[in-house]
Amino acid sequence: MLGTELPELRDRCGFPVFNLAAFIVLFSLFYTPFSMASALQALDAQAKGDFKTAVNLWQQLANDGDAIAQYNLALLYQQGDGVNADNNMSNYWLTMAARQGMVEAYQRLNTNGVQATQQPLSVTSLISGPQEWVASQNPKHYTLQLASSTNKELIEKYYSLNNLSGKAGYYSSMRQGERWYALVYGSYNSVHSAKSAIADLPQDLRKWSPWVRNIRSIHKIMITE
Repeated sequence: MLGTELPELRDRCGFPVFNLAAFIVLFSLFYTPFSMASALQALDAQAKGDFKTAVNLWQQLANDGDAIAQYNLALLYQQGDGVNADNNMSNYWLTMAARQGMVEAYQRLNTNGVQATQQPLSVTSLISGPQEWVASQNPKHYTLQLASSTNKELIEKYYSLNNLSGKAGYYSSMRQGERWYALVYGSYNSVHSAKSAIADLPQDLRKWSPWVRNIRSIHKIMITE
């Protein structure tokens, strides 16, 4: 049975892995019973050295936008515990957590020692590219797919000419052995709101008949470059 007796977890550099007591006090109001149970299981597994289980549990929560899970998953990628060491993936998940205002993640990314802050706006510049924009969207939301092509330059041009930075992004995936690139716009909390938004798009964004996509389904197929 899980309890507050779990020791404080720290990584090899001395940075904290959020412990159970702090986790319950600060974040219980923001978790569903299912996600809370998963997070507690992940902490318990990590304390016992069962890193593969911890990775799987943190990954599920991180994909759903949980900053604590993103931070702890980043540490596991950095240290190669339960997963192959991968600094790119570690930095990616640290960026996701920092974007939500997690000071510890921001400090890890700030090698020059810039003063950390609790305000998410101070780190939004860390996620500026179109592919990072897609990856950072809430997987429970919906988006509008504007266009797709095997020609990456065409999608990049369409993105640039329509000044879509910060409002849209593009991602790549494989279809029948070919690399495709798709441009998506906006993030909406329901299919209805996404469909309603189509009518308000500028003509240049409507000319290829936008259609609604679930962001989670995009995250499952997109390829990180």
